[in-house]
Amino acid sequence: MYVALGGPKGYEQVTIREDVYNPATGGKKTKIVRKVGRLSDLLAEDPEFLSKLREEVRLETLALKEARKPILLPLGVEPIEKPSDATPTFLFGHAVVDRLWQILGLDAFLEKHCTRRNAQELCLAVQYLVTRRCINPDSVRACAVSRDSHAGSTPLSLDVLYAVLDVLCEYKDELVEHLGRFFRKRTTRKDDVACYDVTTYSFESTKWGELRLFGFSKDHKNNEVQVVMGLLIDNNGIPIDYELFPGNTMDQNTLRESVGRLRALYGLGEITVVADRGMNSSDNLLFLTGNGYHFVISYTLKRSSAEFRQAVLGSEVPWEVERYDPQTGELEYASKVLHQKVAAKIELTEEELRPILQERKQKRMRGRAPKYRTAEVDACIHVTYSAKRARNDFSNRMRILERLAKKLDNPSSIRAAIRKGGNQYLQIDLDGQEFSIDEGRVTEAARYDGYYAVVTDRLDLGTEEVMAIYRGQWKIEESFRVLKTDLRARPVFVWTDEHVKGHFVMCYLALSMIRYLQYLMGEEGWKEVLSAEEIMAALRKPQVVVQGSYPDVIATPINVSQEYLDMARLLKMKELRQNMTLTQFRSATKLDLNKNLGRI
Repeated sequence: MYVALGGPKGYEQVTIREDVYNPATGGKKTKIVRKVGRLSDLLAEDPEFLSKLREEVRLETLALKEARKPILLPLGVEPIEKPSDATPTFLFGHAVVDRLWQILGLDAFLEKHCTRRNAQELCLAVQYLVTRRCINPDSVRACAVSRDSHAGSTPLSLDVLYAVLDVLCEYKDELVEHLGRFFRKRTTRKDDVACYDVTTYSFESTKWGELRLFGFSKDHKNNEVQVVMGLLIDNNGIPIDYELFPGNTMDQNTLRESVGRLRALYGLGEITVVADRGMNSSDNLLFLTGNGYHFVISYTLKRSSAEFRQAVLGSEVPWEVERYDPQTGELEYASKVLHQKVAAKIELTEEELRPILQERKQKRMRGRAPKYRTAEVDACIHVTYSAKRARNDFSNRMRILERLAKKLDNPSSIRAAIRKGGNQYLQIDLDGQEFSIDEGRVTEAARYDGYYAVVTDRLDLGTEEVMAIYRGQWKIEESFRVLKTDLRARPVFVWTDEHVKGHFVMCYLALSMIRYLQYLMGEEGWKEVLSAEEIMAALRKPQVVVQGSYPDVIATPINVSQEYLDMARLLKMKELRQNMTLTQFRSATKLDLNKNLGRI
């Protein structure tokens, strides 16, 4: 096989061809094995594409020739007197992540942007650390120690691995833009919808810095410094962008900077921001509606006005859509739309503030002058009722009350967290010594079983459309869980601000790769898309046993799961064989075992 170029200059098409002997004519017939694409487009993504493709085809051709030969393996029987006498085994599950890395064009990106003296080493180190984060996340030091156990690895010093964090910090914006261009081109990303949420990441330290500060911790680690992350994801669950904020930043104050950067990044006119009720502050709503953005945010019925609750629960405003169970006649689903004015705050200008200050001075009024005036935003509140949700709400409340009843036997545990969680249903006597379950609060909570509300300024959308947009919010909540639990983004074990920023770029890259892999599974029609945990577990298992003595060396893959094989096929990787020559193994995985064997 060989690489061929055809077509007019400037429009050359790259193909892989093979000359096949034709016994009928005694000559050769050329056939196209596969079409690769237009040369100019491929070189724009990676200037070294053609040379890399030729090397790949050379290895593939050599592997095919070797496949026709029988494999003879002389096995030694000498005693094991030192570690190098034992049969070496290496991990190779990272071949799938390396393939993703190639598809995303990250090697070409780093070669273009990283201009440091040891750029080649740094590029390998970035790929290794991100790969480890996708499979078996650990500290930089632990990754350095276990480097040799991975097939095809190149020795890298600890200093180089730490320098990776500086490189990622330096090129964070360019990397986000590169991934954004790729996902806009290769996925069904909708640019005008973005889900937003905020979380905190802790450090096992009390030493503060520019980013590392004490604040409200969502992980309840209030005795440790932390940073705050605002994350934007698209309709496919793939990250769009993120921002880091000092650890004492309130959630509501992060939204403006994050969505402002999103607009600048893509040059968008209008964006619909999907967020949970934590972002439902009046100044955020005003910022969104007053700056060409739109919002879809969950609405808390229990905290709304009495008039609104009556409109939702009463019969004055009828359901617009009703669906009943055909067998029982029970109301299964209903929806209505309520048009409301949502309060928002506007910061007073100097001109508006001046007469207020003069009036307060004349009247000798104490206290601070107001900073905001109240405005109203036209909005629709879409209310839905679901019998299934009602049953779930009732079941959850019963479990809470059951636990609360047990707590009543130990009042000290209740006093520690008054009015939190299940304690909202408590009734306390005047001296604060006697506790009982407040049946009135329980009855009031039961009124809202099955109800859910979402508020939006998109007056053109129906309830089903709004709810479909809002359902994307669970993807960002799951993304934070993946980052914290599977990718172990916290606790953070680096301390300088540059290394902290680089650490989160690495985690963001790993999340983007896993989410894109899941997207491909969905597009391919997999019956069940693997979770991040399942993907990582499948990539940790594969090993290759290397037997024989050079040049008669055989690579035998072991511990290969069906999930790994399915992912490899999805990414169009070449198939593994039960026993392979080193060239065949390299052709299938792009991992060169000679690098490992040369160090034994």
